[in-house]
Amino acid sequence: MEINKGQLDTFRKMIENASSIALIPHKNTDGDAIGSVLGWWNLLKNKGYDASVIVPDEVPANLLWMKGAGEIIVYENNQLTGERKLREADLFILLDFNDMERCGDMAGVIKTLKTPRILIDHHPDPDTRIAGLLFSETEVSSTCELSFLIAEALQWEDKLDIYAAECFYSGVITDTGSLSYNSSDPRTYRIVGELVAKGIDKDKIHKELFQSNSLERMRLLGHVLANNLEVMDNLATAYITISKDELDKYQYRPGDTEGFVNYPLAIKGVDISALFTEKEKDKFVKISFRSRSNIPVNKYSEAFFSGGGHLNAAGGEWKGTLDEAVQRFRNTFPEFLSRL
Repeated sequence: MEINKGQLDTFRKMIENASSIALIPHKNTDGDAIGSVLGWWNLLKNKGYDASVIVPDEVPANLLWMKGAGEIIVYENNQLTGERKLREADLFILLDFNDMERCGDMAGVIKTLKTPRILIDHHPDPDTRIAGLLFSETEVSSTCELSFLIAEALQWEDKLDIYAAECFYSGVITDTGSLSYNSSDPRTYRIVGELVAKGIDKDKIHKELFQSNSLERMRLLGHVLANNLEVMDNLATAYITISKDELDKYQYRPGDTEGFVNYPLAIKGVDISALFTEKEKDKFVKISFRSRSNIPVNKYSEAFFSGGGHLNAAGGEWKGTLDEAVQRFRNTFPEFLSRL
C-alpha cells in the first residue's frame, strides 16, 4: 500500500498552517485509539508543533503509562477546558473512528466548528463528510499501523522517537490481539520490527497492557466465565453477559472488560463470540463481536445492532434492557449464519 502523494502534500500544508492542533479519538477508547493520539502527540511535539489530546471519556488505566497520558483532557470530566481547547484549535486530527457520533457529547461541539479536519482511520465505510482530508485504509491492522506508514511517507522517522514508537506499537498489538487476528499482512510485521528497532521495551509494554489488572477486574472475569458464559449448540457460537449491577459489584473501571470477548474463542469448536455489557441499567447495552475465518460479524452488527467494524471484530449497541439485547441476538443470529 502506498500513501497518496497528493494527500501527503495536503497533510503537510494543513499541519504547517496550524498553530494549535487537537488530536481526537473515539469514546470508550482502546489501545489503538490512545496509542494513535499519543503517538501523534509525541511525533508532532518532536516536530515543534503545538498539540493537545482531547478524549470524550475516561481512559482505561492500563493505557495511562504512555508518554503524554498525563496531558490528556477528558471532556466528560472537564467540559469547559475541553470546549475551550476545541475552539482554540485550528486543526483537528480525528483518529480511529469514521463517524462523528463516535465522539459522544464532543460531537455536538465539533460539528458547530468550521475547523479543518484530517481523518486517520482503518474502519470500513467511513462518512466521507467527516473530514476534508481522509486517510482511510481498511487493509491495515490498526490506526497505529496506518499512522506509522504516514509518518514514514512524510520522512518523519527521525522524529518518531522511542515514546511515539511505544504508543504506535501498543495500538498494533492491542488491535490484533497480540498479532493473533487481523495481522496476516507481512507489512504489519515489518512495522512492528521498525518500532522495536527504535529501542522500545516490548516486555514492559506487554506487562503494562495485559498484566497490570486490578484484583476487581480479575474477579469480574472469573465471575462471568463461571456464571455468565453461554454456548449456543450447533452454531459454534458463545456469548457472555455482564449486567450493570455486576459491574458495580466488582467496582468496574473503564477498560476492565477489554478482551473479555476473546475468551470464548478459546473453547474448542467455538468460532464466534459476543459480549453484552449493560452500561446503563435497562437502557443501554454495549456489544462486542469476534469471529474466525470469513464470518462477517461486522455485517451482522450493522444489520441488527446499529454497529459495524471489521470482518472478524465488530461492535454494536442496544437501547433497551440486557435481556432484550440477548434475545435479539438469539433470535436473529442463527438465520444470519444460515445465509452465509
